[in-house]
Amino acid sequence: MQLRNLLVAALAVAAAGIEVVKKTQLDINQKVYIENSPVLGDGAGEGALNNCQSFAAAHVANPAAPNVKVCGTGIKATFFLRGRCEGYYEHQKTVGSCNKGAASESCESWSPANDAKFGAYQSYLIEQC
Repeated sequence: MQLRNLLVAALAVAAAGIEVVKKTQLDINQKVYIENSPVLGDGAGEGALNNCQSFAAAHVANPAAPNVKVCGTGIKATFFLRGRCEGYYEHQKTVGSCNKGAASESCESWSPANDAKFGAYQSYLIEQC
């Protein structure tokens, strides 16, 4: 009886591990661009996933930048005024559909043309939905 319980527990742990691996792998439609350069997916890899990133100094210094685009339905990017990926009152913006009913190649964009305050934002965090 103990051997059977041990076997069932081992299989449950293995199945849970497989689910975690599946959730962390992104498909080819999940992409994030800043100023038309990929920062996640599309050849940039997945290193930016779940890690606070700072905008390049040129983007912070330019009030007309950054132009950002988030593609796919399994990721979102949250952009922050502060350089530590911390919310500050209403000064954060999430871009990304997280809508499994939308087309898998759908994209959302945001820039200072939508909200001039966005030109002063300094950091971002890309996460899975």
